Formats: sequence, C-alpha cells, structure tokens
Amino acid sequence: MKLLTVIKNGKFTGTQYEQDSDAIRAHHASQGETLVFLDYRLTADENGAYGSPSGAEVKKQLMSDLSAARKEQERQGVTINDIRYAGDPGNRQALQEAIAFMENASLTEFPTWKDSDDVFHADHPLADVKDAARAIGARRSQLIAAEGEYAAQIIAGTLTDLTEVVWP
Repeated sequence: MKLLTVIKNGKFTGTQYEQDSDAIRAHHASQGETLVFLDYRLTADENGAYGSPSGAEVKKQLMSDLSAARKEQERQGVTINDIRYAGDPGNRQALQEAIAFMENASLTEFPTWKDSDDVFHADHPLADVKDAARAIGARRSQLIAAEGEYAAQIIAGTLTDLTEVVWP
C-alpha cells in the first residue's frame, strides 16, 4: 500500500495518509508542504524522532506532481474571440480532425460549433479554430519548456516546494 506522506522543509511531519483526496492535497499545499507517496510507514526511533524519505523519493514525487500540474495547465486551453478551446489531448485531436475535414471540404465556416464550455455557436469561422489549435500548441510548448526549467531545479535541489511554480 502506498502512503501519502507529508514533508515540510525536507523533513517528515509525522503525518501519513492511507488515502489521497483533493481536500488533503489542498490543505497541505496551503501549508507549504509537499506530499510524497511511500511504500512504507515511517516510524519513530527510540528517541521519538522520525526518519525522512530519501531525497530521491521526494524528488521523484515532485517530478510527478510537476508533470501533473503542467498537464492541468494545458487542459485549461486558450480563449480566441471569447470562445474557450480546451487543451487536453482529446480536444487537440478533435480540433485537428475538424480542421482537416473543413479544409478537405473547402469550407470556411462550421455551421455549428460546440466550444469547450458546451456553448453552441452558429457560423463559426474555421480561421478561429486554426488560431486556437496554433495557440494551444504554442502554449503547450511554453509549458513544457517551463516544466523542463523547474525539473532541472528539482534535480539540483533548489526547488522543493511546487507552490513556488509560476506557469507562463
């Protein structure tokens, strides 16, 4: 069983959870704490002091959390002319398919377009969909570059708290 382990300033706080939840994550993030999954329970020694997970374990979890945070940023997508286009992999694929269809049919407007907020738009321009696909690609590239910079800081040990991460 994996135990969600609370770390602050590189040290175990004495708290481990058998379950994971958004509420637990939000609470500890608000306290500037890092959550790490461990395969074992940390126990106190004869002096009442707890061991701490290895630096490698903490870094591995930080890298995983960083990747998840970048993907969450991607999913938010972009807004073009007051219409939101989600940036998740499924929507990126759907945009490319819609663009290819319209280009093959030599059409310049979608008779009806359903946006990422489930709002329908009549006579939606293909140009806007192309702009959205390009903007999503550019944003994704920026986010991946930022993730790479933050990952290097994690590896170097200079980033130990993902609340310090600011996405472009």
